[in-house]
Amino acid sequence: MVSLYVGSSRRKEDNNMIKALVVSDSHGNSTYMKQVIKDEKPDMLIHAGDVEDSLYGILGPVDFYIHVVKGNCDTFVDAPLEEIFNLGKRKVLLIHGHMCGGAHIHPFNHMEEIVAYAKSKGCDMLIYGHTHIPDFEEREDGFIIVNPGSISRPRQIDRQKTYAILEVKDDKVNVIQKSYD
Repeated sequence: MVSLYVGSSRRKEDNNMIKALVVSDSHGNSTYMKQVIKDEKPDMLIHAGDVEDSLYGILGPVDFYIHVVKGNCDTFVDAPLEEIFNLGKRKVLLIHGHMCGGAHIHPFNHMEEIVAYAKSKGCDMLIYGHTHIPDFEEREDGFIIVNPGSISRPRQIDRQKTYAILEVKDDKVNVIQKSYD
């Protein structure tokens, strides 16, 4: 697990809600990510890969937790290809989306296999990137899928730079997709 947490949590003791900022595919452009962190003041940063740099080098010491995985463009980034961690009472599989369980995949063609893999690991939530297109789905069984899109190189029709905010309390997750102007 990559955790760059330094200092004390900003989370209020009487409010067990966690505010997680989810970004992906920043591709070395840290300007937008730094501004969104400043604006959103998260308890946690989740980066779904293609950072193309060290997050510690970009951000320095921070007072929130960081989870990051390696994307297909992260040749020299020291991060795992996947990470499983708890977010409230949820168990999250974080991947970039080009690899899953050691196999080359793509979310457009292999989402059911990715979800099955996540569930086989006991996860009830999947966060991924790679497509540069925001996505959110809550399935009938409560499984949640989130792709924040790209904070620097969007590919959806409107070409908006996007990220996601997860407001988590226990097993309840409020997903807010946002764009950066």
